[in-house]
Amino acid sequence: MNRSTGQNKIDDAKTTDSRKLSIAFSNRSLCTRSGTCIGACPENALSVDEDFYPKLDPGKCTDCGLCARICPGGTVNFKDLTETTFGHRNDDVGFDGHVEMTYIGYASDEGIRGGGAGGGVVTALLWDLLKHGTVDGCIVTRMNPDTPWHGEVFIARTYEELLMSQQSKYIVIPVNSILAEIRDLPGKYALAALPCQIHGIRMLQRQNDPVVDKIGVIVGLFCASAMEPNVALEMMEMRGVDPSEVVDFAFRDGDWPGQIRATTRDGLKIPLHESNFKDGAINYMTYLYSPFRCQTCIDGSAEFSDISVSDAWTRDEFGNYLFSSQSKLLARTDLGVRTMKNAIQTGTLVAKDVTEEAAYKTHKLHTVKKGMNGPLRVARLHRAGRSAPNYDRLVARPTLREQMAELSESFVMWLGRRRWTRYPLFRFLTSKYGWLFIAIRQRIKRRKYRGNPGGAQSKKC
Repeated sequence: MNRSTGQNKIDDAKTTDSRKLSIAFSNRSLCTRSGTCIGACPENALSVDEDFYPKLDPGKCTDCGLCARICPGGTVNFKDLTETTFGHRNDDVGFDGHVEMTYIGYASDEGIRGGGAGGGVVTALLWDLLKHGTVDGCIVTRMNPDTPWHGEVFIARTYEELLMSQQSKYIVIPVNSILAEIRDLPGKYALAALPCQIHGIRMLQRQNDPVVDKIGVIVGLFCASAMEPNVALEMMEMRGVDPSEVVDFAFRDGDWPGQIRATTRDGLKIPLHESNFKDGAINYMTYLYSPFRCQTCIDGSAEFSDISVSDAWTRDEFGNYLFSSQSKLLARTDLGVRTMKNAIQTGTLVAKDVTEEAAYKTHKLHTVKKGMNGPLRVARLHRAGRSAPNYDRLVARPTLREQMAELSESFVMWLGRRRWTRYPLFRFLTSKYGWLFIAIRQRIKRRKYRGNPGGAQSKKC
């Protein structure tokens, strides 16, 4: 896999002006792999390559420049996206973004709740829209039936198909490539998407592309980072699992918060890590398998969705989760508020309104990772004359401690770019020997909670 962070030309693009193409064709490291350019191309000149980057058919390209204008990789103007989504240009609203109402909830349907990573909330919202005819289909993802260690986007039109989309997929999936399909289909569609994918949709909206009119509701997913597509294969290799025998791969299988497991043809579920999921495996993955573009993203809360969803990680003063198998929902737009209230009123969603409770803002570590370290990393790279996305948000003056924290995180991510450092490190951390590091992490957290006895709901992790 080509994971260079330098200026890379794609061979197929040499006969086309790269300035009129998405960023992948001039600086591959900045490509979000959201699939926006693929889905938006009016000539179907773009497709997905083996690493989920866009691939060009130069014979079809007309140099229209659309994919450059709607690319969410190289430049993201948050004021423009704020204006498109909320009708004003004030984007100085903190890490959580613009929020009308906040809820904590779960799906009432046991089939949906039991199969979801955080109470099945996203699936419940989509099912409520689908069963009441508000939309004709839902744009979601699933693990590919033929290569279950990779993900794919598809349109779910039934309850059973929505169940196939459940569980978090922490790998790169070019979701917006589906726009090429729905462009020629009738009806309205709900979209479940990551922040960068939503950026692409809103940028298309600013171009008055009619395909955006077919997107009825956007449900955003909080995101610390996607993972390189090879993460599942490497995890199976570490545990001696033959991919040809695998029929399913789940990142959050079983009881909440879940475990990463591969399912074989004979029905055997093989755990792919010994360590705790929340304090161990997923945290290691977001450092060692994070694409460079994800490391420089500054939107972790899907700010420009109609509704954003994340697990409810709130803990009490003893470090225990208050809302196991539930999610936090941020209704951002009038459409998002209506969608939320309708799902509650019809009984599809069981939810508690916590809008007036300040304790339910996003947990500190996620805010630090995406809201502080991301901007600091981008600013540092720009100062050094290195590649990084261009944003219109200023970086607050950091303390020395914050600068050192960003550098430490960046060093670990640098280790993840090379298999000879990434593979043995991740293998060790997810082995039985990794429990020591998790125990230390959990001990620090318990001390933090006990040292701040100001009410159970005020603790975050």
